[in-house]
Amino acid sequence: MRYISKKDHPLKTGIYPVLFSIISNIAIGLCFVPFLLLGWKRIRQVSTFWILGMYWLLSGLVNLPMLQRPGGYHGLISILSRLYMTAETPLVLLVFASASTRRLKRQLWLVMLLYIVGESSLIGWKGYGRLSSELIMGVGLLLILLYSVVGLVLYLKRVEHTRFENSMVFIYAAELFAYGSALIIYIFAHYHSLGSASDSNNDTDSFLLYYISLLLSALVTCTGLGIYGIRKAGKTEFIPTGGYSSSSS
Repeated sequence: MRYISKKDHPLKTGIYPVLFSIISNIAIGLCFVPFLLLGWKRIRQVSTFWILGMYWLLSGLVNLPMLQRPGGYHGLISILSRLYMTAETPLVLLVFASASTRRLKRQLWLVMLLYIVGESSLIGWKGYGRLSSELIMGVGLLLILLYSVVGLVLYLKRVEHTRFENSMVFIYAAELFAYGSALIIYIFAHYHSLGSASDSNNDTDSFLLYYISLLLSALVTCTGLGIYGIRKAGKTEFIPTGGYSSSSS
């Protein structure tokens, strides 16, 4: 999601840079909270949340301002950029798979493996170029949107829910919002930058929209984890220490 627009952050004048700085810094800070919440005993017992924490930790690292400045850690940002681009979609699909019922779990594992094979083949053939990056991000974005919707639909079909399911509905909603916003930002950034005079303003607006979506999706994710940590498990509720398996499957 981070590399929808690859240019440096352009800035407008007036209060806009201050607003941009506040929103972006809060968003980046929130990215690390899901990982920090693993310090909560109830949360770190769930393998799904470990994967989710690693995903958000990586998201926070690639967005750190010190890694985006010209003359910064070019070697490190290059490694993190490639790692994030290749690992982003598999990590999200792995979160979904570990939280799914047996049938959907097998399907997600198969889709994830096929994605990794296709991703590796494309990178081996074309390298880390613009075409390969956009293909990888585009396919990954569609897969995450699809399975976020599937997760929400399956949740709505159930009459009763465990606290893990109630937590996961926030995760599905956060990913749907984040990657739905990413699709809109991609269209906005690539099809509304027609004039050279407006390129800078459009890029700035795209980055602001990106950080707003990042902030909200991270906040919704933290809310879902917090709900799981605060609420006590029922007497017969299964604690998904090794991934979730619904009793209705």
